Amino acid sequence: MDEKIIRIVANKLKNYQNEPINKEKLEAIRAAVYSATKTNKSASFANVKKWVKAARALIKKEAQEAAKQKQGAKKAKPQLKSYAPPAQPAEPSQSFPEPPIPEVPKKVEESVNRIKSEVEPAVQEVELSKPTIVFDKVYLQSIKFEIAGIRQTMERVSRQLDRLEKELSQHSKGEE
Repeated sequence: MDEKIIRIVANKLKNYQNEPINKEKLEAIRAAVYSATKTNKSASFANVKKWVKAARALIKKEAQEAAKQKQGAKKAKPQLKSYAPPAQPAEPSQSFPEPPIPEVPKKVEESVNRIKSEVEPAVQEVELSKPTIVFDKVYLQSIKFEIAGIRQTMERVSRQLDRLEKELSQHSKGEE
């Protein structure tokens, strides 16, 4: 794919950020590519989707390179070292003792348990609404084509089965 097209699509994707890509945005991307290159005026959505995929990979690659450069810049900075005496390894027997767990008075514990028992029946489960699913027209069209292909295959198999059934019935009549 042309690097120029990928750069144009990447700039468009940066404008859209994390928004889902729908048909209108694909058309806008195709129009932006046409206005910049004067080619691909009526490019298929499959091509535009390939451009989007390549542009996303380019954006991801650039982000990774920028992160590496930042890490390299951090490593390159000289750090001031302060003097610290050498650390002595702590023996397991000399480790810090765990702090004691504070004890709760019985009255407080009973009060908390009473409040919990009063609140629990009041809590009700709320059903979450199902998310709306947005289908792309190109995706739905490809599904329709697949269904049509399956129907044609089923019709062909049905015809072959009918033909085989007739042949079997003819052979069984011929044997009698």
